Amino acid sequence: MDTDVPGSSGPELKEYTALLRRRWRLVGAGVLGGLVLATAGVFAVPSTYTSVAVVQVHPTGMAEFTGERSGRLTGDVNLDSEAQVVLSERVTARMAEALPGDPAPADLRERIDVTVPSNSNILELHYSARSPEAAQAGADALAASYLENRGEQARAVISGRLAALREEQEGLYERLSDLAAENAAAQGAERVSADAQADALRQEIGDLGNGISPLSALHETVSPGHVITPAGLPESPSSPLPPLWLVAGATLGLIAGLLAALVRDRLDPRLHDTEDTARIGTVPVLLDLSSPGKRTGRSPDRSPGLLTDDEPDGQRANGFAHLVRARLADQSPATAPGSAPAGEADPDEPAPGHVIVVAGTTPGRAGTAAAVNLAAALARTGSETLLVCADPRTGTAAELLGLTEGPGLTEVLVDGEDPTQLEVRPADVPRLRVLRHGKPGTAAPIQGGAAELVELLRPHAEFVVIAAAAVNERADAHALAASADVLLPVVELGRSRRADLTGTVTAGERFGVTVPGAITVPRQPDPGPVPSAPLPVPPAPRRPSEAEAEAGSGPGRTSKPNHAEVPAGSRR
Repeated sequence: MDTDVPGSSGPELKEYTALLRRRWRLVGAGVLGGLVLATAGVFAVPSTYTSVAVVQVHPTGMAEFTGERSGRLTGDVNLDSEAQVVLSERVTARMAEALPGDPAPADLRERIDVTVPSNSNILELHYSARSPEAAQAGADALAASYLENRGEQARAVISGRLAALREEQEGLYERLSDLAAENAAAQGAERVSADAQADALRQEIGDLGNGISPLSALHETVSPGHVITPAGLPESPSSPLPPLWLVAGATLGLIAGLLAALVRDRLDPRLHDTEDTARIGTVPVLLDLSSPGKRTGRSPDRSPGLLTDDEPDGQRANGFAHLVRARLADQSPATAPGSAPAGEADPDEPAPGHVIVVAGTTPGRAGTAAAVNLAAALARTGSETLLVCADPRTGTAAELLGLTEGPGLTEVLVDGEDPTQLEVRPADVPRLRVLRHGKPGTAAPIQGGAAELVELLRPHAEFVVIAAAAVNERADAHALAASADVLLPVVELGRSRRADLTGTVTAGERFGVTVPGAITVPRQPDPGPVPSAPLPVPPAPRRPSEAEAEAGSGPGRTSKPNHAEVPAGSRR
């Protein structure tokens, strides 16, 4: 039976949201841990106070010598350079002299931050300290030290320029004096030339004087800048900021929680949702019975129960039954070893039915619960169906269908009983017949004659649904798969292991049986101990005709009906 819906090729967004739902405790623990660490950091880290002094920087009037016009701004002062000057050794050393305690200039530089507002000639000088008073004093000292240093530098440049001009002027005066002495007695043309040279020297001396006068005035009036906003006393710490630390802690905790959840989920060998099942098993989920626990809000440790037509899950089971019927309609039933080919079958014998093996991937009631609902859905939608309880844990089928203990598969395999005489019909599902497991406390020896058992049961119904024991507990499903038409693994979400699902799918491919998809059920209660098989292993089961011929009498014993079950022969 092929399906048109392939398994998911890779993780999708909804798989990650499902991961968050599964691992929300781990993610929440990460966020809570981040908040706790951030809170501890807020109380453990000493408080830091920051005070700001705002300085307006004035041009010195010596731009051609100081390079004040070469900055990134179009103003008169290169504030990028000035910001670096604030952090220089000269400024911080002067600042250290103004502060009590004789702090090291290197330590002071670590506490200083300078910002330059756009399109302005303003410097914002930030200074941080352990107390508000120290922060205020430091910011004021920094501003004063910077302005003093800038003023001294400007005056030093002006003084140097003045000294050069005056020296040059003195040299011109000496040349003029020498020229006058040399040409005192000159007459005629020599006198005219001497006077011309003297006039040129006097002109140069005058020009130098015109340059010296404004520089002398500038030296006395130079303004490096002034403080427009003195440092204030901080009212609250600038660090640590509790809101910022808490947000950062929660964010880092969330990231750590998500990474831990992702790693934990990747290392978790279990299957938790249908998307995981389809992706890992490379087969689609054809029937999802895990929704009842989610929908009702009850504990997920519960059986899906016997579904009815009135329930949404019951309608999904009916849809799956129609899919099985449609897909198997064009497929000939598998031929058991030693039986006649389909073209040579006895025309008096009933047409063989299709055998579907339903095997859980975890011990317990998951596989049987899925098999019961599949068989009931096939019966409700019009097919004569036989449910064979091959799982030694017999309580699930009896509980869901309202059956009591009685002879069944064990007696067929061990005592050679006729299965038609041991079948019972649940009162709630008329077209369904059930072959119970049989003697309580024992496991039917299926592996000794699985092919013959399948051949024996095929003619009894249109569909034979065999509820086999879990694949990781017994090899019954493997023994039955070689003669079955369909193998359906049942995944118990939250408990089934990935390796068990992939192993079942691989085993089906190796045995040549179709594995069209999987069935998912919610997490079930823990299983009880598995019964043991009777020893020694008996011979393979015989056809009813062979058993009657050997006994020379009518059919074997029949089970007694009770309030919820009726012998199959009484309704046929």
